Amino acid sequence: MLTKIIYVIVDCFAIISLIFTVRALTRLGSQACLCLKKAMISAIVAIIANICVALSVNRLSAEIAYCAYFATIDWILFYLGGFCVLYTEHEHSYHNLKISFGFAMGVDSLSILLNPFFHHSFYIYETTDKTGSIFYQTGFYPAYYMHLAVDYIILLVAVSYIIYRIATMYGFYRTKYVIIISVLAFIVILNIAYMALKMVLDASVVFYAVGGVLIYISINVFVPRSLMISSIGRAVDGMTEGLILLDIANNYIYSNSFVKEHFGIDAETFNIDKEPVATVMRALEDDGSSIGETVYIKHSEDGNQKKDRHYRIKYNEIQEKKNRIIGSYFLIEDTTEEVFFLNEIRQAQIAADKANEAKSTFLANMSHEIRTPLNSVLGLNEMILRSTTDPKLREYAEGIKTSSDILLSLINDVLDFSKIEARKMDVAIAPYNPHDLLRECYFCFEQMAQKKDLYIKIECEESMPSMLSGDYKLINQVLSNIVSNAIKYTSEGGVTIKMSFKDALIISVKDTGMGIKEDDIPLLFDAFKRVNEKQNASIQGTGLGLAITKELVDLMKGTIDIESELGKGSVFSVHLPQVVKDSRAIGPFSKQSSKSSEIYHESFKAPEAKILLVDDVPMNLMVVEGLLRPTEVKVDKASGGDEAIELCKSVRYDLILLDHRMPDKDGVETFNIIKEEGQNTDTPVIMLTANALNGVEEEYKNIGFADYLSKPTKPADLEAALVKHLPSEKVIKM
Repeated sequence: MLTKIIYVIVDCFAIISLIFTVRALTRLGSQACLCLKKAMISAIVAIIANICVALSVNRLSAEIAYCAYFATIDWILFYLGGFCVLYTEHEHSYHNLKISFGFAMGVDSLSILLNPFFHHSFYIYETTDKTGSIFYQTGFYPAYYMHLAVDYIILLVAVSYIIYRIATMYGFYRTKYVIIISVLAFIVILNIAYMALKMVLDASVVFYAVGGVLIYISINVFVPRSLMISSIGRAVDGMTEGLILLDIANNYIYSNSFVKEHFGIDAETFNIDKEPVATVMRALEDDGSSIGETVYIKHSEDGNQKKDRHYRIKYNEIQEKKNRIIGSYFLIEDTTEEVFFLNEIRQAQIAADKANEAKSTFLANMSHEIRTPLNSVLGLNEMILRSTTDPKLREYAEGIKTSSDILLSLINDVLDFSKIEARKMDVAIAPYNPHDLLRECYFCFEQMAQKKDLYIKIECEESMPSMLSGDYKLINQVLSNIVSNAIKYTSEGGVTIKMSFKDALIISVKDTGMGIKEDDIPLLFDAFKRVNEKQNASIQGTGLGLAITKELVDLMKGTIDIESELGKGSVFSVHLPQVVKDSRAIGPFSKQSSKSSEIYHESFKAPEAKILLVDDVPMNLMVVEGLLRPTEVKVDKASGGDEAIELCKSVRYDLILLDHRMPDKDGVETFNIIKEEGQNTDTPVIMLTANALNGVEEEYKNIGFADYLSKPTKPADLEAALVKHLPSEKVIKM
């Protein structure tokens, strides 16, 4: 009886340990741990069945308990095998084998459970010990060994996956699989030892419980900690910074490869007086600090400063969880390249400042020299407009006026930006009437807005001072730049200009335009940068307007803010400190208050030739068509890449003149499509563009263009290009 009691107590301890293991496995979410958890639950059931065997009162109760015991061992091994396959990262194999092996195990378990009816696997017999206690043991029929074969096949399959991983892995990852196979081997050894003892009660299932606990400890404690220690060690040793660890008494603990390579410090050579440790400790002592950072220079042996190595060294304490000091560390960073590049940057900055100053001076002089003859062009053109009634001449003159106005605006932008960069823009303070600002702005942009069917509204606070003191010209330029920009980027609705005064002049310009993405707002004030450039390629401008505006506002010690919503418009608000000269209310706003030219002769005629001219600017199309009219060449026009592609699908041309900078598809994209489809895959294409930088002609020809012409194009150059590339049989030279 004592034997049975001891046996039951051991089994109960095994069940308790398994329950804790199952609870711990529940917190782990992997499939492998789920299989191990099911194996441990099956082990609990098997131990309970084994307890029932020990407490059986007759052969029938013992046989039923043995059936449950043997069947449950099937599922212990099944789930243990599944764990091994999943733990070795063979998920695909697990899903392929799970159904077939599960079916085989189910049939085997059912065969065991049917033993009380058919008595085909095992039989029960009684034995007694020295005390006279009765024990029920089993004898086996041949069918039982088939049951054992199924169990061992599953176990061998699982072991084969582990052996494969051991053979193909390396280092630590091989070790973690060796641990699992060692635990399985340990279980087998325990079972063999137990069988050699020929005990009256079967306690082998307890060994499965022991194995499950060992596996859990291995995969959840030993393996992660070992991997962490190994990984941290390798990572620290491979750092591009140096690390020295000391204990609380400044005794050496560890130094990585960086320290050994740069300073020759290791366990044998370390000393608190060795460099760079000594320099850092002296610096801390001088500062009266226990932690800190210092710069250290390791001078070259030959005295060449260019070979010196520069370091930044940080010294800090290591504390435990209760904030008690347990040691310290040195973190050493090699800053040699950083110091070198900082010196290079300083030198480059000095050179850049000098170059920038020279550039600004050059741009200012150049803009001025261009502006003088351009004024003559504008004046003479105005005389033509006033003196002629010929519709064709007026059309040409209007084209000159529009293009000249744009050119003058661009030159003014460059000139102003150059003045600002050269710090030659001064603020001239003088009294002015705020209404004059609004009135001048309105009449300046009224016609521009009407051409686009836009409104301009003026709202001025009637109680604001009637006379302020500031730089009228600069304020007018700020307002004009913002309003001009608003009209450019607005296609429907209009622009509202508001003015008020509260400790400063407040000007607000609201438009109903396309708006600005939040990410693009910081780019608005960048010189020469345009937001959404491809979409806005047809809009004239240098991209300097808002950059100049920001500089002018800063020059007047003011601020400019932007609120915008994409697709709904923008609001630009400017606050400018101004001195009040007359505090009386301004009241309601009211809008009232030369060498003869040579006679041109065409160099050729080609009435049978047909060309395609592609440009998104209507004026450019008109100019080139006009230049070619005397040659009698038939000209088709396209205002963009998509239109040109469609024409090229149905019409065969002798030559194509293609602009580069267009919205949507640019010239290069259009060229590539034309060369791939349609009737003009072999038609010569000439790039006609304002891009006149050095090297662009070779670049375009490398792409595949037949030739390159820069804008503004000379008529002689244009005709020469056509003579060169049109079919010779269609060209009649004059």
